[in-house]
Amino acid sequence: MISSNVSAGYSPTHQFISFVEGSSSEAPNPDNYAVHVISGDHDLNVLDGGDPTNGFAPWVNDVLVYPSSEYWETLLQADRVRPYFDLSISNYNTLRVPSAVHDYDLYVDSAKIYEDAVVDGTLTVDGTLTVGGTLTAGVVKGKSNTHAVIVNITGDTTLDNSQTGAIIHSDPSGSDTVISFPVGEEGAVFNIVHVGLGSTTTLASDVKANGTKLSQRYSACTVYWNVDSWYAFGELI
Repeated sequence: MISSNVSAGYSPTHQFISFVEGSSSEAPNPDNYAVHVISGDHDLNVLDGGDPTNGFAPWVNDVLVYPSSEYWETLLQADRVRPYFDLSISNYNTLRVPSAVHDYDLYVDSAKIYEDAVVDGTLTVDGTLTVGGTLTAGVVKGKSNTHAVIVNITGDTTLDNSQTGAIIHSDPSGSDTVISFPVGEEGAVFNIVHVGLGSTTTLASDVKANGTKLSQRYSACTVYWNVDSWYAFGELI
């Protein structure tokens, strides 16, 4: 489309398009930059100084147009970095566009990823890492203060692999409680403590151990899965 100025016989000045990337943790100084709010479908040349061919004087030395003052004034909290890129379309028009990426680094306050995310480098979390599903890792290193889950049972129970690591408090409502186990998963483990008085807790017969019963109050055992069987050790008779 030919502009009305060109069609009227004006010779266009030198035109160019360039991108310059940057980032800042400080708002622009209003003494140096005039802040204009650019709405959708808004041409830069309607701004005073935006079209020098019509006699307007450039309105700032660095000829930067900011899309919104709120972007800089309210969102630069603490030392947060706000990336941008400057889109230059002439000697007098440069539009600073908010971005999320600077030097291939991503700066966001919050993010929701609907598909997979692959991190080839190091993932560092300074806050809390919350995993709603399953966290799978080859090696996990670091300090942990994970709380053990306590499961209270009073009758015959079949444990589930998802309860691995739990401490099972068995307090039979009758004379004995039988604890059964599913087909295990490598590394699954349960700690069982018999807290009943005058009763016993019995492990299912398929558990490989030197004994199957906890008969003394506060006696305990550990049951774990290895290859194809459940094994147990502790105060079993």
